[in-house]
Amino acid sequence: VDTTAYMGAQAVCGPACIAHVRFAFPTWRRRRVGPVCRHKERPQSLKAVENMSVLRRCREVAARERTGTTPTAPVCSLTDGEAPHRFLGEWLFVASILQCERAISGRVYIVKNGELVYLAEGCDLIGRGVGRWVVEGTAVALELDIFQYAATCTEHTHAEPHRFMGVARLPEAKAPDRWAGEWHFYPAHMAPPRLVGRFEASRRNAPQALLPRRSAADDDVPPSARRTVMAKLEGSAEPFPMAAPVWHPHLVSGVADVHCVRRWLEPQQATDMEEMILKRCEFETIATRATAEYGLGGRCPCGRSLLREPLPDWLEPVITALHNLGVFHPVLFPANSVRINSYAPGQGIHPHSDGPIYFPRVAIVSLGAPCLFNFFARPEDGVDGEEARSLQWDKKHEVPVSPEVLPGTEPVTSLILEPGSLLIFAGDAFIRHTHGIAAVLEDAIGLRVHNAKELGFFEGDTLKRRRRVSLTVRHVLPRCECSS
Repeated sequence: VDTTAYMGAQAVCGPACIAHVRFAFPTWRRRRVGPVCRHKERPQSLKAVENMSVLRRCREVAARERTGTTPTAPVCSLTDGEAPHRFLGEWLFVASILQCERAISGRVYIVKNGELVYLAEGCDLIGRGVGRWVVEGTAVALELDIFQYAATCTEHTHAEPHRFMGVARLPEAKAPDRWAGEWHFYPAHMAPPRLVGRFEASRRNAPQALLPRRSAADDDVPPSARRTVMAKLEGSAEPFPMAAPVWHPHLVSGVADVHCVRRWLEPQQATDMEEMILKRCEFETIATRATAEYGLGGRCPCGRSLLREPLPDWLEPVITALHNLGVFHPVLFPANSVRINSYAPGQGIHPHSDGPIYFPRVAIVSLGAPCLFNFFARPEDGVDGEEARSLQWDKKHEVPVSPEVLPGTEPVTSLILEPGSLLIFAGDAFIRHTHGIAAVLEDAIGLRVHNAKELGFFEGDTLKRRRRVSLTVRHVLPRCECSS
């Protein structure tokens, strides 16, 4: 299913960053939240990170750079004069952010084509990043989008990666195993970067210990060179996927961070997909609906996290299309879980929130008959106690345990979900609102139905239910030390 054409979007590598969000620091600089898992078996969930093709490619390039072997095919469009040989390959990398000396600590892989990859190393940190770099004279600027959190923390993660920029001199011939420079943070979309600390990179076999310097005047780039190389990097910046203008017409009023795309699938595509699902899925019939889960292999033995299983091949086109649109990032937070629900007339799903076990973004593809989808505001203390119920299941309503919506509560906003439509909600809508579908034979159209007029409905109209099928696509987060 090639869905990228319906949004007119290109595949985007660099995801957005947002302001005023938490960033996970290493354990020795941060208060531990919750009990510590001591189960030693490494689950499959994080193993997929080390098998990513981009990371494998960077390791291969790093090995070639160290051994001096020649690749069988060109790996870059830059000449060695523009990108000195000693700058490329694998580096140990640390960076400070304000008062935290090693807020970022791990490995960076730099390749000739202008890309780089970051993988965190820490006792309970899960972190990875992708970015790009440019060189101007003897100065280099690198940009990294980093998604990082503490595995044992049960709070929600930040909804987008954080974007950083490093500016430094290229490694000198007399000291090729170390280079360092300034570390900047982008506080908001399109806002200028702010200096928040320093970074240092060192070869793994460097003789001296890797310790970030508090003051390193010798490593600083002259002001004119700094401005030039930073402007060169910022001038080639890609727009953030979910903040791109192509998404603006699909914003939903009433709740922040909600987008709805009509006819994401053409009618025939939606029909074909529904028929394929009904043939392939082995549904489990529960009290409120029929359901099938793909991508999850049950709980980790420690009980604090969920394990991964590969998604079936027939779901890959949908996953790839969502990655290409920037809804999920294929490296930082790839879509790895799909729940397929089938609703008969009179069935629905109780208002609930998905909890911090998931990356705070969900994409729902609707098939079959239309229905009314509702968002409700959570109680003021609804986010409190998230740790206690992060993996609890409401057996009565067959949903994750969530703050109860009182009878008679009106939705903050509602949407008519057509067959072939794509609903995406994240951030505030994911964390501070519950969502659900009423268990009725027909939906009553009220004043707060966002797209009622667009679809030809008016207040007081009814929408008769028929069978509806939906695909709920998410990214499951490792949430225990077994995974880190």
